[in-house]
Amino acid sequence: MDCVTRRLHRLVTAAVVGSFAFSSTVMAGGQLTVLCWEGYADKSFVEPFEAESGCKVNAVYVGTNDEIVSKIMSGSGTADLISPSNDTTMRLVSADAVSPIDESKVPNMANFLPQFERPAWDVKDGKLWGVPYGWGVIRVIADPAVVDPKTDTLGFLWDAKYAGKLSVWDDIETVYTASRYLGFKNTYDLSDEQLEQVKAKLIAMKPNIRKYWFTTGEMGTLMASGEAVGGNSWESTIVQLRADGKKVADLMPKEGRGGWSDSWMIVKGAESNPCVYPFLDYVSSAKAQALAHKVTGFGYPNVKMVDELDEKTRAAYTELGMTDPATLTNVDWWQPVKRRAKYLEIWNQVKAASK
Repeated sequence: MDCVTRRLHRLVTAAVVGSFAFSSTVMAGGQLTVLCWEGYADKSFVEPFEAESGCKVNAVYVGTNDEIVSKIMSGSGTADLISPSNDTTMRLVSADAVSPIDESKVPNMANFLPQFERPAWDVKDGKLWGVPYGWGVIRVIADPAVVDPKTDTLGFLWDAKYAGKLSVWDDIETVYTASRYLGFKNTYDLSDEQLEQVKAKLIAMKPNIRKYWFTTGEMGTLMASGEAVGGNSWESTIVQLRADGKKVADLMPKEGRGGWSDSWMIVKGAESNPCVYPFLDYVSSAKAQALAHKVTGFGYPNVKMVDELDEKTRAAYTELGMTDPATLTNVDWWQPVKRRAKYLEIWNQVKAASK
């Protein structure tokens, strides 16, 4: 089935089954265990699902993708669904730990942004292995009164006129940022020589760094107080700053920005659980994703979600371009890093180096 035919099939299916909810496919008393990030099974949108489907959702929260992999691979954690990020999904597929998705059973996917219909991190051997869910872009932000809002390059992070006035994430993503600026196309598989160049470049940035932030709240505070005039952060920082009356520019560097996307995946063998597909279709709906956005602040793939948001939230979401496919044209989506330990070693060396 080609992509056009598949999309039409899903649209027709959505129209046919949309009004029947879950009563015909799920029996009361069903149980569903989800291994996921905090907020991905919030009662505000899980309870309506439970009421409609008769399925009880049991959530087990995790803090890292490695924890998801460890629990599933070791068998120490029993789960039906998991929500790994796009740099982890193929690890689970390659390990034969998950089952492919029957797209005909998730008709709400017909309303997903094009980038999330069959993303590379969820597709192997022509099969779809995950249902895209929460996503975000690592935003490059600046105070427009200090940094030209038309700035289109990551190079400003190294400009001496911003000495002591910038803040970037204390995370491996900052290694990726330097790699993009240096023009490396293999950001997630750098050689030793390339990593040394990245390290030198990041050390050269240090005189400009006011602080390496660890939480988005830290970055928001630094920007709000004027201690920092630029750097990187998540969408939530921009939304909060603007809500508080602080002007902040969302820059579009030509070198690209990092991006992440989580997907719901079916643990192998759990596809027979009658609660699995009703849940996958429910969390793919515009209404459920709007409820989830209120909890997490993340982007979600259903383009109709914006219609379910209140006016203020819709305006903030739209201003960030979250419903515009063009926003994602220069996103360098995270991928598995084979030598992650080496990357972290480089990052720690950067932080330990003197300015």
